[in-house]
Amino acid sequence: MAINYLKLPLRFQHFFDKQKMPVCTIQESISRNIHLLITTGTDENRFDEFYGSSFWDNDYDIHLSNSQRKELVMEGILQQIGRYEKRLTKVTVQVNVKQSPFNDNGNVQLKRRIEIIVSGLVARSNEPYNFQTGFFIGPLAFD
Repeated sequence: MAINYLKLPLRFQHFFDKQKMPVCTIQESISRNIHLLITTGTDENRFDEFYGSSFWDNDYDIHLSNSQRKELVMEGILQQIGRYEKRLTKVTVQVNVKQSPFNDNGNVQLKRRIEIIVSGLVARSNEPYNFQTGFFIGPLAFD
């Protein structure tokens, strides 16, 4: 029997119209939580000051090498997934940091890009799980 999870962000109009709330699979629910963990800085969640990624504290630090930043991001994500995503086991995180062209309304510039791959197993079913994302930092931007 498949278990469905409420799809975020919650849109209560369905509830008030007495319609079914939008749902998603466990894989999609885990991916949404990991994406939120990665893109949220610590201290941004007023209900849990530890939720989020501490590497955002060093977003503009020009003294960090790409390998130092990679380790900082990888360790932080592993720690947060261990704390906030108990539906996954045997988690591995791969991070790549590189300079890439970023197009800002026709103005192309080189910015630091972080690419993240999270793999593991769904604890309930032992199904393989994979999540991949990438974004620019200093400040956060998606392509």
